[in-house]
Amino acid sequence: MNEKKYVGTGRQAPNGMEIVNISIAESKVKDFWSEYNGERYLRLGVSKKKEADLYGKTHSVYIDEWQPSSDNKPKREAVKVDDDFPFN
Repeated sequence: MNEKKYVGTGRQAPNGMEIVNISIAESKVKDFWSEYNGERYLRLGVSKKKEADLYGKTHSVYIDEWQPSSDNKPKREAVKVDDDFPFN
């Protein structure tokens, strides 16, 4: 697996809220946009740090570089359906 490309940080919102406010520098993400069905997307991941840093930042933001491959697609198996019901 490739080394993560960290592009920002975040901080847990006060008062126990389940919100993380993040900041990302535009210059760090400009090369990671992709296009799908006419829309531009930026795939990011957010992970909790083991402990807050000097500035109180509790989360890291990184580029999510996962790409689908034929190995990752779910395999469908044929299912035999018994439709010989005793009623109509």
